[in-house]
Amino acid sequence: MRRSIRWIAILAGVLVALPALAQEPTIDWGKVNAEAIAKLREYIRVDTQNPPGNEMRGVEWLKRVLDAEGIAYEIGESAPGRGSIVARLKGAGNEPAIILLSHIDVVPVNREFWTVDPFAGELRDGYIWGRGAIDMKDEGIAQLMALLLLHRNKVPLRRDVIFLATADEEAGGKFGAGWVAKNRPQWYAGAGFLLNEGSPSRADESGKPLFIGVSGTEKTPAWLKLTATGRAGHGSVPIPDSAVNKLVAALERLRRYEPPLELTPPIERALRSRASYEPEPWRSRLRNLREFLKQPDARRELAKRPELLALVTNTVSITGLQGTNKINIIPPVATALVDCRLLPTWTADRWAAEVRRAVADDSIQIEVLENFPPSTSPLDTPLYRSIVEAVKRVHPSAGVTEALINGFTDSHFFREKGIVSYGFEAVAMTEKDDSRAHGNDERVPVKAFTDSVRLMWEVVYGFSKAQ
Repeated sequence: MRRSIRWIAILAGVLVALPALAQEPTIDWGKVNAEAIAKLREYIRVDTQNPPGNEMRGVEWLKRVLDAEGIAYEIGESAPGRGSIVARLKGAGNEPAIILLSHIDVVPVNREFWTVDPFAGELRDGYIWGRGAIDMKDEGIAQLMALLLLHRNKVPLRRDVIFLATADEEAGGKFGAGWVAKNRPQWYAGAGFLLNEGSPSRADESGKPLFIGVSGTEKTPAWLKLTATGRAGHGSVPIPDSAVNKLVAALERLRRYEPPLELTPPIERALRSRASYEPEPWRSRLRNLREFLKQPDARRELAKRPELLALVTNTVSITGLQGTNKINIIPPVATALVDCRLLPTWTADRWAAEVRRAVADDSIQIEVLENFPPSTSPLDTPLYRSIVEAVKRVHPSAGVTEALINGFTDSHFFREKGIVSYGFEAVAMTEKDDSRAHGNDERVPVKAFTDSVRLMWEVVYGFSKAQ
């Protein structure tokens, strides 16, 4: 009889414990959304323009948030003022950790072209305004809120969840994610997965999400510096073959150059996956892209959609010119900066040779300032499936598409370490709103942002909670 009573007591204890293990956290989303909006506005007010960066300002702000929550963290400074921060919630360690990666820095602003203070975090007309509202302080806050909610609700985790905010992404990441990858391996030890910026997610004009993009690869940079030399002199006596004249002529030939159209398998899959969300004739074109690109008017039609054209060709953007700061001096040296983005099949050396043919002047020196090899993460993973499941819960009518962006992110530093890294932007905006990133009057729709906070939570929670 005593033995039976003892077993009944043990069984009762197990039954009492089971609901606690299975219980879902109760979250007041109205309260969470208000907090997230307030935090994003505060974060935007932290001026972290790169150059010079000053990301330690952002680190200090994140440090105060984590201190208030009692979450441990580490800080690293790659150079004076160039700070990054990491926090880790420990799980059972049964499965590889997931990194939530964001960058603290933002691109510079020309204040005279803004209609609001770019660092006021203004809330107006259904938008949160400010530099970084789209790229990428909004996603950084969504990731931060996921971390805070896991911690506040004491969610049992089967894997570690790592929050990592870094410096210098806008200048290539060498003082941020690249420095972390090289000098702080303990920060990402045990990680097998990573979520970062780097995929388009779209909404219709009413703000209803159409699709959420997930990217396992991206184009790579080939940032070039072109240098011309020539005889110097006084501006009152023209020199036909001056450095400036030679450079301008070479750049005009490069400007007119049209790199060949090229369809790679990842891009073909990505564009086909979003075809159903496009109006005709683009729906049919993207479903049969290989045939469309054979048509004689394909480039002319794609030029109407430059974001699509950039996915099927290498790109050239002349972004900087320098000669002399004295109007009456013909300088001996003139330089240009050219931002090129390459398809995965191209190397920097091959591309530099192509640019040399395009400029058609062997006296022009071509220097590669930034490049790294392409890297890809597979999409057939538990994390991708968790994203699909989370999107179904939060946006039942939206799809999930493969994506590939025209730019590059810090994800390659971690793909090179064998970590599955996805571009995953949980905020779905219209193309018009999204185009304000890096531009004037950058802003994120409030509803799209708060929806992204919910979606980020669903992905991280579903992928990391103890089962």
